[in-house]
Amino acid sequence: MDDYSRRDFIRTSLPGFLGLTMALPAITAFATRANAFQGRVAEDAPIHWDAFLEAIAKEAARQHLDDWNEQSYVERAAAIALRLDLKSPELAQAFEDAKQGIGNKRVDFDKLEKQQDFEISFVQFEKGEQIRHHDHPGMTGVLLCATGTIDVWNYDELDEKAGEGSLLLKQTAKAELTKANVSTLTSKERNIHRLQARSLTQLVDIFAPPYNKERVQKSRWFDVDTEPYKGRDGCFEAKAS
Repeated sequence: MDDYSRRDFIRTSLPGFLGLTMALPAITAFATRANAFQGRVAEDAPIHWDAFLEAIAKEAARQHLDDWNEQSYVERAAAIALRLDLKSPELAQAFEDAKQGIGNKRVDFDKLEKQQDFEISFVQFEKGEQIRHHDHPGMTGVLLCATGTIDVWNYDELDEKAGEGSLLLKQTAKAELTKANVSTLTSKERNIHRLQARSLTQLVDIFAPPYNKERVQKSRWFDVDTEPYKGRDGCFEAKAS
């Protein structure tokens, strides 16, 4: 059976419909808030969690169209993410829950939302914690820094091989993210990346399409040489697992 979120449909009886009609002014006000990204507030004004989800859902749904362009999508999704009100109650609860993970010596993850076309996670790093080189096959990603400071390295896999059983990666970006900075990847560009926190850091991570069993199985981890391959600046030999 397909999964549907609470945003997909409403079933009701006749009495329920009449009650719904009476409540329309309040519902209309809520809908206006939920669609704030569509011009009902200033373009640079913050949007709350529901408006954020609606905006991301609208953009992510375009992946099923013939004119889907991943780079254009991540640019639009990043702009939406930068408008997210980080004081929204849903995020405030995620921040509060994350406190329980402080001191456990691992990166903490919390699933915030998963729909047919995208998923959003909350990720917490303590100072020095990292996620080593990995990829997200067939997926796009938008990473919003909510608090702290973190370094992000991105790579593309080259067609050229470094040797028997080895890959050649080209570093295509390195960014120091602080609050309200974003990093993006598409299925073809910057898809391999690693992260390391300089301080206690929380991220909001948006993937479209979402993870499923096949994408999880295809995901790879990489052991990457620290020295450039044969002196070639920005190119590194790597082994995937």
